Amino acid sequence: MLFLSIISCNLYSETLPESTSHKKNIHSSGNEKQNDNQDNISEQEKMILELQKQIQQLNSEVNSIIVSQGYKNIPNPTDFKNYSSILGGSTQASEQLDNVSVSDIDNNINIETGQIILGSNPDKIIYKNGGIDVGSAPAITTGGKTAYLGAYSGNNTVPIGQIPDNLFASTIIGQREYFSDYSVFFGGFIEIDPQVYFGNSKVKGVNGNTLPQNGQNIYLTTANLYFLSNLGHYVTAQFDFDTDESNSFSLGNAFVIFGNLDTSPFFITAGKSYLSVGTYGGGGTITNGITDNFFEPGQVTNISLNYKDNVWNANIAVSSSNDKKANFSTGVFYADSWTDNLAAGFNIGYIYNLAGSSDSGSFEQFLEQNNRQGDTIGSFNVDGNLTYNLWEGFLNLAAGWATTTNREDFNGNGNNVLAGGWYTAANYSLTLAGKDTNFGVSYGQTYNAMLIPMALASSPTSFGMSQSGIKSQLIFSAQRSYFDNNVLFGPEYVYQKLYNNNSTNTITFDISVYI
Repeated sequence: MLFLSIISCNLYSETLPESTSHKKNIHSSGNEKQNDNQDNISEQEKMILELQKQIQQLNSEVNSIIVSQGYKNIPNPTDFKNYSSILGGSTQASEQLDNVSVSDIDNNINIETGQIILGSNPDKIIYKNGGIDVGSAPAITTGGKTAYLGAYSGNNTVPIGQIPDNLFASTIIGQREYFSDYSVFFGGFIEIDPQVYFGNSKVKGVNGNTLPQNGQNIYLTTANLYFLSNLGHYVTAQFDFDTDESNSFSLGNAFVIFGNLDTSPFFITAGKSYLSVGTYGGGGTITNGITDNFFEPGQVTNISLNYKDNVWNANIAVSSSNDKKANFSTGVFYADSWTDNLAAGFNIGYIYNLAGSSDSGSFEQFLEQNNRQGDTIGSFNVDGNLTYNLWEGFLNLAAGWATTTNREDFNGNGNNVLAGGWYTAANYSLTLAGKDTNFGVSYGQTYNAMLIPMALASSPTSFGMSQSGIKSQLIFSAQRSYFDNNVLFGPEYVYQKLYNNNSTNTITFDISVYI
């Protein structure tokens, strides 16, 4: 059915010589020529109106065919495809013809070729029906996941391994329209990190080991295999198997989505997945931001009620921190354009009990070391991002803050206090010499976190967490696509200072490959 949209372009091309001659007459001088110009412009407007009618008729015809076939999605005839190849393919004919106006046609006619290009302008931030989709913009990732503005949106048409953990289910159901009702697809992600680190002293770990003052290695940081299946019109299942340098295989996500956005903006998830509460930005190509280090929730078994439209995402989830305590969390995400050159993202989130559900296990380690395993430690976070279309690329400015909602003796001085952290970050991305490229810098600090173990950038898969918390963190990073936009290379430098005055410097060359 895609040939129908091609026919509409040919209809315009057949009348093109006449319109081209009209345009040549516009440059003639004299009052008589001006009158001719008005007639010529009027003829062009009539031609555009007629073309719009033809497109509307073709749109109705396409919709009729789709209804008669009994399903919305038109499967690609290729037998074997992965997740990314579907998202990178052509949009459906019905979607191409939707919401076409006279101004759209008039502003996108190429007089020389006779083509009408109604797609997104590559020189602008990518929008999708009023929301944000960074799929066609230069990729900015942290640990392989979309960062900055894209982390606030569930509309991104990116590889499954690049989908942000905080809006994973929302993005999956948002991309469902690209897949038929009964289908199975796979995707993958591999991350390799050659690394050199050095510090002013040996750092102690929570498990009693010691990080050498200097070291180097090459790590297989991540190797994930994703499976995705639509089981009818209202059920989608996803699971993945994960491993790393340690060769320990684990089950990552394993959940089911009930719902379809063509019926309702509400949907339900059940299973093991990341709690959707925050973006926790401020990271580099491989190292997470400082609030992410100890506040980001991990993959837990939960049931969530979600709302999604093109601009807003919201959810409330019920889970369990352990076999004795119930837990719940909620998060709200906003991402939209404010002007042609300015877009914004915003997020707030809350977790009743982060202990038992955090990704790093920082608070669990703290409670265990202080024999307070029964205590509840909640968290609240706020994150924001502004993206400006500057020169030939996009300037991202981000900031965020997270805090505990329960007081503990986090400093070991007998005083119960709230612990927290904040970050600020900037990134500039563009297409440089034909390749997507970005440059970033971020700085973050924590407070009242002396006894909270945290993960170091050095030796990411072997060392584990330090006994002392990280007091401040500075990151410089860059990233560039090579061979293909699904192959990213990114150098990163990180300086981390601990509360015990130890410090580490880490230089990593991140290699991220999406399948």
